[in-house]
Amino acid sequence: MEMSEKIDALAEALAKAQGEMKNAVKGCDNPFFKSKYADLAECLNVAREPLSKNGLSIFQANEGIVESSKLAVTTMIMHSSGQFIKVTSSYPIQKNDAQGFGSTLTYARRYSLAAALGLAQEDDDGNSACEPVEKGQYQPKEPKKEQKPKAQPQATGDKFVKITPQGDIVVTVANGHDKNGRPLAAYKNIKDLTIEELEKMVTIPQYALAHTAIKTLLEEMGQTA
Repeated sequence: MEMSEKIDALAEALAKAQGEMKNAVKGCDNPFFKSKYADLAECLNVAREPLSKNGLSIFQANEGIVESSKLAVTTMIMHSSGQFIKVTSSYPIQKNDAQGFGSTLTYARRYSLAAALGLAQEDDDGNSACEPVEKGQYQPKEPKKEQKPKAQPQATGDKFVKITPQGDIVVTVANGHDKNGRPLAAYKNIKDLTIEELEKMVTIPQYALAHTAIKTLLEEMGQTA
């Protein structure tokens, strides 16, 4: 996050604007999960008048693809005094085509706008996926150190679904074949899978322990964009 040397005037104006903002109406239907969400236009509609009334404006810019197929979006809150606050966040692109890029950009702008202004615009159970990564959180590479053994996933009673000590949900996926032609499997975090893989997995009984988490993740990753 970046900001001007002083933000006192901006902070005062933003506090007043937020007090005048209403929550964005969830007027768009998501037929895949039979739920509702507030789209980007609704979030902008809720914010525009209170911001303008208090000498504030919002600027958003597409920064392009960064760090392994992630789309970066910058959101800047500006005050008439010249003071500003700027945040750049990155979001995974789920489909490598124009539609996937556009959906991710729309989602990123909506998510970043709501986060910057404190707008409530999604269901409480829809916030666990596609978390933004703020620019600057990644540290420069350091000389390689002796690697300690990584914590192995803990069994949950199902060989297809496991939970790591950190609480991440990992599932078995196909990972090529061995020299004898037998299929190999590997564990992957569900957040690293594509929408197509998740949509298929949610229909397979063997992954039942992960179905709820997968549905929540799908709803956030492109389905609501």
